[in-house]
Amino acid sequence: NSLVFDASFESANLLSAVQRGPKEYDLFLRADLHTEGFTQWFYFAVTNTHTHAALVTFNIVNLTKPDSLFNLGMQPVMYSCAEAVENGIGWVRTGTSVQYQANHPVDAGMTYYTLSFTLAFYRPDDIYLIAHSYPYTYSDHKAHIANLLRSSRKRRVTRHSALCRTLDSHECDLMTITSNENDLRSNECNTTSMPYLTRRKKLIILSARVHPGETPASWMMRGILEFLTGESNDAKILRSLFIFKIVPMLNPDGVIYGNNRCSLSGVDLNRQWKKPTKALHPTIYHLKSLIRTERAQREVVLFCDLHGHSRKQNIFMYGCDDRRKPRPAVRVFPKLLSWNEIGRKYVNFADCSFHVKKSREGTGRVVVAREMCISNSFTLEASFCGSNFGVLQNYHFNMGHFQEAGRSLCGALLDYYLPNSTQ
Repeated sequence: NSLVFDASFESANLLSAVQRGPKEYDLFLRADLHTEGFTQWFYFAVTNTHTHAALVTFNIVNLTKPDSLFNLGMQPVMYSCAEAVENGIGWVRTGTSVQYQANHPVDAGMTYYTLSFTLAFYRPDDIYLIAHSYPYTYSDHKAHIANLLRSSRKRRVTRHSALCRTLDSHECDLMTITSNENDLRSNECNTTSMPYLTRRKKLIILSARVHPGETPASWMMRGILEFLTGESNDAKILRSLFIFKIVPMLNPDGVIYGNNRCSLSGVDLNRQWKKPTKALHPTIYHLKSLIRTERAQREVVLFCDLHGHSRKQNIFMYGCDDRRKPRPAVRVFPKLLSWNEIGRKYVNFADCSFHVKKSREGTGRVVVAREMCISNSFTLEASFCGSNFGVLQNYHFNMGHFQEAGRSLCGALLDYYLPNSTQ
């Protein structure tokens, strides 16, 4: 009569389950590999459900963050394999009696926290997947790239290569997106020399998923890639103006093994930008080298790293003020994003911050801004939960919302660099 748990698949990270009663289980998550903590992301499967035990309570007992969006009404997500096959229903937010609270201290060291929620299982022979947020695995990422490159139209404006190999020998993909001669003619540019124009194009660099558990970043990146390789007039204009260098998944190893924050070297890669090493932090090392190389050849006008956020609602940006005084200019792009026709649904400028804490000085946005003098250096942060303002107030974000938010970033680029051009 016990549930059967499984975590032997990509991005899963359940360590053990202890049955406390007929309808209640304590769950222990595996810490990030080669660390002793960073437990937040969870992903596992449940089988052997029984109709007489339809409502089951789960207690994830070894979480490490002192606060959580689960205290603001966020629910986990669940996927019924039978419902997906029979009715086309995918991941859904679900769960009742959701609570997040501190455990009683066990020793003088670490304080752990417990997330409790109750789920309903109505089909006895089904396989249920349960996760912290909508999963986006390395296989999902590779399948999306392959799908993009199957289109002859998208191949004409996209080049795919490997930035490097990870510690576990997986490809870290690099996508280059810009216009070709056909796009240039369709936009009535006054030159037919692609090399001539390309030398003068400015560069925009985007990255995502340096933290494996922050799956909203990948869904936003998916929206960006679909938009930039698309056939809209706005996409064609952006491709004619810029070269986009995009690293959609900076930490493939962490994603594959179900880590929440770290790489296989046991460190947070987004704190290694000051002095990354090829041996321990290859993706950061090679992306930083790429930015330096490109900056020597052309102007890099914007860097943006995409993240998920576990404590705040809405979507917002972090930028970089000078050490001694604010920089009004770095607030312009985030403000335009919050005014954008689509972005205004998601982005709350009041949530944006431009102060750089000491603990953030090794992050990508800060190092790119200060070492490489690229003032428009940001992170785009998407709440795991949802919005507390506007038309989406009190709604959970879903996969479609995250992708639309990614597209809004592209619209804001046009608003910033070519005002009054968006349609």
